[in-house]
Amino acid sequence: MILLNLSLAVLSACVLGIWTKGHDVSCGVGQTEINGRCCKLCPPGTYMEEFCSKDHQTKCSPCKEGYFSDKEHIFDRCKPCRSCPQEYAVKCTPTTNANCSCRPGFLCSNSICSLCEENKCVIGDRPKRTVVSTKAEVREYAYQCEPRCPHKEYFKEKENICKPWTQCHELGLSERLPGNKTHNSVCERPAEERDSGNCVHIIVSIGLVLLSLIFLTILFNTCVKNLRKHKTIGYPTAANQDDFRLSKEESGHQLIHQDESKHSDNCGQLHLETVIAS
Repeated sequence: MILLNLSLAVLSACVLGIWTKGHDVSCGVGQTEINGRCCKLCPPGTYMEEFCSKDHQTKCSPCKEGYFSDKEHIFDRCKPCRSCPQEYAVKCTPTTNANCSCRPGFLCSNSICSLCEENKCVIGDRPKRTVVSTKAEVREYAYQCEPRCPHKEYFKEKENICKPWTQCHELGLSERLPGNKTHNSVCERPAEERDSGNCVHIIVSIGLVLLSLIFLTILFNTCVKNLRKHKTIGYPTAANQDDFRLSKEESGHQLIHQDESKHSDNCGQLHLETVIAS
């Protein structure tokens, strides 16, 4: 009895499916069967405002701002646009949903970037993403940090590439600091070469200091000699001063003699005028 009922149920389902499929096929492209009628589907960017009837076809209206429809449908409303927490990679339109993105330094927490989380990986590491769950076709992500470069290589941030560590022993040098995820190895000369090099540097430094002192001494002596020479030229000697003073005296006697002569001439002229007047 149970087996018979199960067979009848299966048979009924098959018949119903074939009947429904036959009705769907009878409608044209872009139409669907509603209440025994082939009704037009609303195109993307619109929604159904009124069902079709015997008097008119399906009435469709444009989606309002903030809503969209990306497929032909027979729904009485458009779907709400996605809201992005940080940035919009693609803005919402009447026919397409918005696509979100996260700012630099943040990572998408799911496949639609409706949530963002801080990237906690340091320079030299990169985040490794894994899917932890799926809800309504939305994949949830989790992140773990892993080295960006292989072993014995470091990440050069300015060039955004990985480079191998310098092998100091291959260059005949000793390793002062080993390489890591972000820095190259630091090499230096062996201790013996450094000691000999330091001695040479000391000797050269002392030599430069001595040469500088010698040069300054010569320069100082030259300046002193030039200064004394200029003083000798600028001031007359004692003999020249006496001659100069004697010439002044002689000039003084001459002036006195000229004054006496001028006085005697004036007296003679005055006497002559007196005689003429008398």
